[in-house]
Amino acid sequence: MLRPQRSQWAPFLRIFPMIILLIGLLLPVEVRFNLAGQTLYAYRMAWILVAPWVLMQVFSGRLRLRFNDVLVVLTVVWITLSFVIVYGFERGGPAGVALALDILIPYLAARLAIRSFDDFRIFLIAVAPFALGISALMVIEAVTHTRIIRGAGQAVFGSIGAAEYGVDLGQAKLSDTRMGLLRATGPFSHPILAGLFFTSLLPLYWFSMLRRWPFLAGLSAAAGAIFSLSSAAFIGIFMFVVLATYDRLRKMVTFLNWPIFIFVALAFLATIHLVSEGGLISIIIRSTLNPASGYYRLLIWEYGSASVLNYPWFGIGYEQFKGLPWMLPSVDSFWLATAIRNGLPPALLCALATILSIAGLAMNASRQSGVNATLLIGIAITMTMFFVLGFTVSFFGNFLIWFAMILGVATTFGAIVPTKHAVKRRQVRRPISQR
Repeated sequence: MLRPQRSQWAPFLRIFPMIILLIGLLLPVEVRFNLAGQTLYAYRMAWILVAPWVLMQVFSGRLRLRFNDVLVVLTVVWITLSFVIVYGFERGGPAGVALALDILIPYLAARLAIRSFDDFRIFLIAVAPFALGISALMVIEAVTHTRIIRGAGQAVFGSIGAAEYGVDLGQAKLSDTRMGLLRATGPFSHPILAGLFFTSLLPLYWFSMLRRWPFLAGLSAAAGAIFSLSSAAFIGIFMFVVLATYDRLRKMVTFLNWPIFIFVALAFLATIHLVSEGGLISIIIRSTLNPASGYYRLLIWEYGSASVLNYPWFGIGYEQFKGLPWMLPSVDSFWLATAIRNGLPPALLCALATILSIAGLAMNASRQSGVNATLLIGIAITMTMFFVLGFTVSFFGNFLIWFAMILGVATTFGAIVPTKHAVKRRQVRRPISQR
């Protein structure tokens, strides 16, 4: 008896929530609708579509609870509570819930949809053509000094207002040029976010062990980071080169491993922090293509940290922290911005979840073998980028969705422990990268 042939689209149907979120976050930030006083951006409409599936999966017991899940839930609960305390329930409730769900739904969708290494590789295959197309448009944007993607969004939905994000998004920033090129933004709110998104693809595809066009398309798309002309993107590329080089060296020298690297790296960074003027954060911030921008970021840390000390528990919401009269309310650091806006606890909880995911991925990479171990290393490097560059970049809007999704994937794979049964299955079934 002949078995019915399996559809070639079946693997993509398993991860359809991730694909919906991907499409939503890659639409221009101008794509939005107003409903009952709330602005529904494309990425929010995407997670609204995904939310019923997530709830059904959670209530049916499909989610195996991890410590990171608890940290993320506590983070979003505290964010919501802080907005209610600062603004009251009527105004703060909707604002807090919206931001909390921007993190929680994509995180849980990734935890529930990505169940295996092959699932994540299939997701990367789905990402590749979208990312490559946007990356190519960013090259054209930079050369022609024309906002192609966001320009199309503005033509249909109008320009986005600064108050909608709680930060300044004036045209001065969006028309920035460097080295004779326009800093391309793609569909993101700022060139920095576009650069960090495409930089994050570099380790994912390099270590994915995919073949043929998905591998080449993913790496080619990552080149879009260069045309954001962002210091964060260049720092991320440098981090990738260092970590990828060490990984290759580790395979050649038997006594080298990732715990040794982490110990040496931490010792080196601690030494730099102690002997340098201003500490490690100051060095990271000053590593910028624009010295004036680096100086301004140091001022943000100085006055922003003072605001955190004054309002450590629940922050000040979207209000302007006390600084120099000419300073803007935007904060170029995800960790600091979270602490200023919602208090120190959610910033520390989210940072701890990120660190634990990196540690779990590194530990499991040593327990896995072959292409799966390599994939874990790539995800760990991307999460390391997010953690380090989170000191110089504020994650918001559609990029926050991407960060939450990859954190969910990292949590899942950081908890995988191979069993004898799993090892036997790996010997029988080749991973998708080798088929």
